[in-house]
Amino acid sequence: MNVEKTKTKTAIDPRTWLVHLLIGVAAIILIHSNIGGLWLFAWCMLLQLAMRKGQYTISFLFVYIILTGFAWIGVQLLPDDRFYFLGLAFSNMGVIGRKAIVPLSFAVCLAKEPTGSLIASLQAMRLPKAVGIGLAVLLRFFPTIGGEYRAIRASQRFRGIGVGILYTLTHLPSTAEYILIPLILRTTKVAEELSASMTVRGVHFSGKTISYRPVRFTGKDAALCVIALLIPLTVFLLERRGIF
Repeated sequence: MNVEKTKTKTAIDPRTWLVHLLIGVAAIILIHSNIGGLWLFAWCMLLQLAMRKGQYTISFLFVYIILTGFAWIGVQLLPDDRFYFLGLAFSNMGVIGRKAIVPLSFAVCLAKEPTGSLIASLQAMRLPKAVGIGLAVLLRFFPTIGGEYRAIRASQRFRGIGVGILYTLTHLPSTAEYILIPLILRTTKVAEELSASMTVRGVHFSGKTISYRPVRFTGKDAALCVIALLIPLTVFLLERRGIF
């Protein structure tokens, strides 16, 4: 019982991660400098480590470095007319990808929350039940698609398609086609299975969702939300003053 009470006191309300997600989306739209983006990335990684949710920190850091390399290569290729469009694609991939990591890291934390707690928290915000169900399904949908993507890639490698980075880059259009077509077909199938599963569980019935785990917005959650607002705001003001 004491362990359960301790977990309840230290748990973060799902609404806190939702606020971080929304602030992260607004931050990457308003902040454009590379230094400002780096500060945002450092903030969300340090927050996850502080909240003991840093199991993906190394992966995010690795992806950030790779995307920075893509952006650098794209900038180097832009002056050459022969590789202008390739350089533009690489630079956009690097810049947009690095920005997307910030809200994505908070979306991962939100996706790890139990579905019942998430829906109960959203209902406490007076949001319609359909919004909570839609968000819960969306957050569970991406890991499923990730598993389908890995299965498709494993099948391709078994057949000698897309083996190695060099082959993938030199045959990028055909490799993307071989990935997208089966992924779209599997996405349709997964959507049908999710719809049937929700119907069987009686989601269409009205009523208030009660979470097995207590859902409370504490002072710790309020402090995290204030910090989440102050840090991007500070970076934004420093960028507007020309410091970044």
